[in-house]
Amino acid sequence: MSKNFLTVLLFAVVVFLSFYSVWRISQPRVLSQDEMKVNGFYQYGSFEELRDFKLIDHNGNNFTKENFTSNDLNFLYFGYSSCPTECPVMMSVMKQVYEKIETDKIAYFLVSFDPEIDTLDRLKNYVTAFNPDFIGLSGEISEVVKLGYQLGVEKLAPMENHMKQRVISHTNHLIVVNKKGEVIGIFKAPFESSAMALVIKSLLVSQ
Repeated sequence: MSKNFLTVLLFAVVVFLSFYSVWRISQPRVLSQDEMKVNGFYQYGSFEELRDFKLIDHNGNNFTKENFTSNDLNFLYFGYSSCPTECPVMMSVMKQVYEKIETDKIAYFLVSFDPEIDTLDRLKNYVTAFNPDFIGLSGEISEVVKLGYQLGVEKLAPMENHMKQRVISHTNHLIVVNKKGEVIGIFKAPFESSAMALVIKSLLVSQ
């Protein structure tokens, strides 16, 4: 075996190992619960199955927990289109997360806490302004509140702040539901899209 051949072979092995190391580092891995908490996600020890509910998406179609089966992960945020602070921030964060994760296995939903004001057209215009694939959900306020209550999301009655803006104080969590209709955990503030994307990639691997 010639010296030149050995040199070429050694070089090829080094190049292969370098590319393999970079590839391994870039692959998502399953995070521990402590690592998830550091990145803002609190995973439940035992998953809770969602109760039956009936809402309407922003296109006027019925929406139940069966709709979750089409996606590996479903993100639910409870808010409303005229929300002056928390909701647009959360929607922007979801937009950033969407752009960081290249997959069609995740769905993003805004469940309206203000169906009286949030007509389907208004809701559609609001959520799709952040991303055309985002989906607004509405329905009878009693149905929305019951679903929110199961997910640990509460709201207060609408009121006006000092700037005459309609304000509905509510729990500011992003809930994660799997394709079985089970709640697997929540993201809590502060929301940082890169940290969230790291957790989400881990959750996709473990599904």
